[in-house]
Amino acid sequence: MRTLWLSLLLSAAFAAVSSQSLAGETRAAQILDRFEHANQWRDHVMIAAHRAGSMQAGKTLYAENSLAAVEGSIAIGAEIVEVDVRRAKDGAFVIMHDSWLDRTTTCKGEVVKYTLAELQKCRLVIEGTGAVTNETVSTLREMLLTTRDRILI
Repeated sequence: MRTLWLSLLLSAAFAAVSSQSLAGETRAAQILDRFEHANQWRDHVMIAAHRAGSMQAGKTLYAENSLAAVEGSIAIGAEIVEVDVRRAKDGAFVIMHDSWLDRTTTCKGEVVKYTLAELQKCRLVIEGTGAVTNETVSTLREMLLTTRDRILI
């Protein structure tokens, strides 16, 4: 039931962002047109970036599900970013793949046991290198604002 509710919320958020994009010829509107009319674009291969595109050319360049990864994906021409949404202790929607913070941040423990304010003190880590970034856990709202009119999510 919780998954269904989250899916409906994300669909509504996507629809709101997408409908605003369709008013003009934004990059996202062009991508959405290619997506919706795929038969007319048979020679076009759409590029989707998994976990916001943290890995490029076989190397992990950005923390997964980070705003920097989204920017990198846009810069190389990706048309869709896939991100993961979890709920914080206070009900806030945050961008995080794992249910635990240990692998991808400087914090330890379950996402659901932290409030948004606490999560925003956790710095993101680049997997494989262990490099700590200046980025913290993003909210769904921040992710939608970053991607708006630029790339599908």
